[in-house]
Amino acid sequence: MKRIFIAGDAFSSRFFELPLDQDEELSLRPSIEVASYHVARFALIMQDDGLSGLGIFLGDALLISDFSMEPIKDRPVLIRQEGQFLVRIATDVNPVECLFTTTRPTDEPLLLPSENIRITGVVSGIISLSGNDV
Repeated sequence: MKRIFIAGDAFSSRFFELPLDQDEELSLRPSIEVASYHVARFALIMQDDGLSGLGIFLGDALLISDFSMEPIKDRPVLIRQEGQFLVRIATDVNPVECLFTTTRPTDEPLLLPSENIRITGVVSGIISLSGNDV
């Protein structure tokens, strides 16, 4: 088993701030214990139900990795735009523009110019802290 530090809260409905530039401060944050095979750099706690269609519920810990060996299409990713972050599903990613969605029908798809964003992480695992089975 190993410990993964919880960097903060995650939202799919709005952009949020995340102090990722200071790894030494991250080590002072609470952590969760995960299986040793996880390659996550940190965890985020989901604070809305925008990914519930994927089995990710309010209060679940998202394990965020810097990379993915598999394509990211149709997977939840951590997006950075102008210093703010968002967790959404990468529906279409190309050099011109990227489309990000949620599983909540009331949310509008988010179309962003590729030059204005960076996919900074991929959800590589989910730990249910909410009591829901994943």
